[in-house]
Amino acid sequence: IVKTKAPAVLRLVFHDAGTFRTATNDGGMNASVRYELSRPESFGLKRGLGPVTAVYDATRDGPAAGLSFADCIAAAGAYAVEITGGPVIEVPLGRIDADKADPEGRMPGESLTGVEQRDVFGAMGMSTQEMVALAGAHTIGGKGFGEPYSFDNEYYKTLLKQPWADTTKTKEELDMASHIGLTSDKNLAVDEPSLDYIRAYAADQDKFFADFSKVYVKMTTMGAKF
Repeated sequence: IVKTKAPAVLRLVFHDAGTFRTATNDGGMNASVRYELSRPESFGLKRGLGPVTAVYDATRDGPAAGLSFADCIAAAGAYAVEITGGPVIEVPLGRIDADKADPEGRMPGESLTGVEQRDVFGAMGMSTQEMVALAGAHTIGGKGFGEPYSFDNEYYKTLLKQPWADTTKTKEELDMASHIGLTSDKNLAVDEPSLDYIRAYAADQDKFFADFSKVYVKMTTMGAKF
């Protein structure tokens, strides 16, 4: 997997794992995303699915034979973090692949308020701290949070600065800044329960890396059948 595909691969992980719900104990990291590509929220996921499919096909023989597609998605996401400068994450293996799509309507929308985001992640069994740590993955990709292929804590530093709301900027500068992040990112920046964690990760990249690693393993195992 090349560095330029890292953001798309990591997004694929979120879309596969993000269907888990504690109330029904279904969904989660099971490779069902392969059957969900026609959904509106899945637009662009093929960019991440291609490299993971190549990894899966390459592991059909040899010492890695027997890896499930869900395992490959989880491991590829961890590798995407590592090759962009993030922490090394040890991902447990042995997931069983689903043979159909997960229920629709479970992925968080791109314009949710902070309260709505906490509700969605809470339904997955995630705390506010875990949600904020996972959001740091937006640091890679083309949303304007520092270098697009550098996994660091620039996401949190940008949220604290809120350049899209800086009244000292010219209209042109504000127009440019408005393209940074999703509406949900901007809403997270003013979500009071999230701010303590945003400040903590902006100040301490090692803490962000440690917490992200923990919650990445949680996200890629919750709901998975082993």
